[in-house]
Amino acid sequence: MAEPNSNRMYIIIGAIVVVVALLFFFMSGGDDPAVDATATDDAATTAPATTADPAVDDAVEVEPATPGTTAPAN
Repeated sequence: MAEPNSNRMYIIIGAIVVVVALLFFFMSGGDDPAVDATATDDAATTAPATTADPAVDDAVEVEPATPGTTAPAN
C-alpha cells in the first residue's frame, strides 16, 4: 500500500528539478551567438606586445605615507 504523504516527495523533487533547470538557464545564458559568429582569430594576434622585464612583477608600487603632524602639547 502507498503511503498517503508520498505526493509531497514528488512536489519537493519537482521543485528541485525546476530550480536546477533555472540555474542552468541563467548560468549558460551569457553567450551572444552573434558576437561569437563574428569573432575571428585576429583578436588574439592584435594584443600589444609586452616588453617588461620578466624578473619584475606587475605589482603597483606605492610610496609610503608621510608621517602626520602632531599638535604641540600645552
